[in-house]
Amino acid sequence: MKYWYLIVLALLTACIDPIDFRHDDQQEHLVVESSFTNMAGINYVRLTYALPYNYPYNKFEEKASVVITSQEGEQFYFSYDQAGYYYPIDVETTFGISGHTYTLQINVGDKSYRSEAITLKEPVPISQVHFAINERSFALQGDRERKRHMGYQVLMDFQDPVQVRNYYRWSFARQYEILTQPWDFLNDMGDPAPKDCCARCWIQEKEETFTVSDDRLTNGQQVINKEVLFIPFEKYLQTRYKMKVYQHAITADAYEFYRIMGQQKESTGTVFDPPPAEIKGNMRSTSDQGEQVLGFFDVSGVVMQEVDIRADDIPYPVGIFIHPDDCRELPGATNVQPAGW
Repeated sequence: MKYWYLIVLALLTACIDPIDFRHDDQQEHLVVESSFTNMAGINYVRLTYALPYNYPYNKFEEKASVVITSQEGEQFYFSYDQAGYYYPIDVETTFGISGHTYTLQINVGDKSYRSEAITLKEPVPISQVHFAINERSFALQGDRERKRHMGYQVLMDFQDPVQVRNYYRWSFARQYEILTQPWDFLNDMGDPAPKDCCARCWIQEKEETFTVSDDRLTNGQQVINKEVLFIPFEKYLQTRYKMKVYQHAITADAYEFYRIMGQQKESTGTVFDPPPAEIKGNMRSTSDQGEQVLGFFDVSGVVMQEVDIRADDIPYPVGIFIHPDDCRELPGATNVQPAGW
């Protein structure tokens, strides 16, 4: 069923427009999103369901038994948190070792699911994270269409290992200060209704992207200026922006999975687009061979580098983010200043 790539995109990404998806015979399918690495504190499993089009809510699996095991005898148990996310019971001791081979096992009632066995790759060190000012077409959260924004390209330098086929993916965890204008708030009638609080907030969020690369043309070379992210000045860089950049050494199967997902996400939907490619996950039902399971268990060797950007250091006018409301109304925002800020 090639239509299911649309469902996975809807679950794993924040789309600009809702996907118009109508299939009266659509079945409910478990969707697995998981990342397991050599670094403690960033490993997780998320379990959701792909549902019929007319189902009005997201559905999360909250009562699963989740464990990651290795051929070398390791066992890591996960417990439910919220919104479909399962995190390690012992966060600090849950991480993989390069060269070890891992499997994800999920039990839901009398149903059981198992991933393919995946060997954790040796991470590839980051030489440098740096930035370049440029303009990109970008949709801020809540926008229904892309607009041109000035911002920072996030560029990576690293040494690709020689005589080994390498595949890469990047993910990010960011924390930034945001300023809004609650005194300009308008009520539902369009009349001024100023709010007393709050104009200054902080937002912390993760971004799992489909940005991937391989070393087909750069095997054994120093990779310079590889663009992995774009940060618009508007909203994100008003005062200060702290980010952890993760570089993942992934498998060939993971590369192909994320590459196709990225292509489908960026597709414009015109008659000139290639037909949707079939996205092959690596999860299977072990209790019912006829049951289709969606998603991917990603095992990767990861390295991380932190960056701290201050608006005063940007050689370009950043501009003002217009949001005439209490900043706490923004998703994930708090007016409690983070430690170390």
